[in-house]
Amino acid sequence: MRKTYPALCTALLAAVCFSLATPARATAQAGPQPKVAIASPSKIFLGMKETQDVRARLDAEKKSLQEQETEKRKKVEELRSAMELIKPDAPQYEEASNAFTTAAIEFKNWGEFSQATFARREKMQTKLLYDKITAAIAELAKERGIDLVVAAQPPIAIEKMNVLELQQLMAQRQVLYANATVDITSDVLAKLDEKYNAVKK
Repeated sequence: MRKTYPALCTALLAAVCFSLATPARATAQAGPQPKVAIASPSKIFLGMKETQDVRARLDAEKKSLQEQETEKRKKVEELRSAMELIKPDAPQYEEASNAFTTAAIEFKNWGEFSQATFARREKMQTKLLYDKITAAIAELAKERGIDLVVAAQPPIAIEKMNVLELQQLMAQRQVLYANATVDITSDVLAKLDEKYNAVKK
């Protein structure tokens, strides 16, 4: 019995060492953990120099359209006033009425076309900027060996929504916690501005 006791202890010690080494071996086989980061597309979009320039051009175009609308509306009103000064049974009334009707229809068609064209251009510009943001995020992620970038949610303005809307928004949140060190928003913004400034030169 005395001879078998040391052998039994040795066997138990070997078993314990093997069990302790197994998780480490399994971890080593699993490989490195994925590297994750977050970024705020909306914050990048609002902070981009290109966004500001695009917004300035769109605002100038919108102002020009508003000025044209005012001028065209004034002409239509002048034709209406001129028509109303003529008696309906006068020979000139039909001519004045046709001129007013034609101008009114042209003004309406111009307004609808201008609004649709401006809205389409605004949407295309917005999509183009967001495509650039996505591309820059992917480029930066590859440079830093990041495997996954998750969109960070913007701040919640609870005063502008009811309880149901707030509950739905909270239920849709994808990022519940993130260390500030994994936020690459400012780096992506800097990369985009650097590229845009290089193109403008």
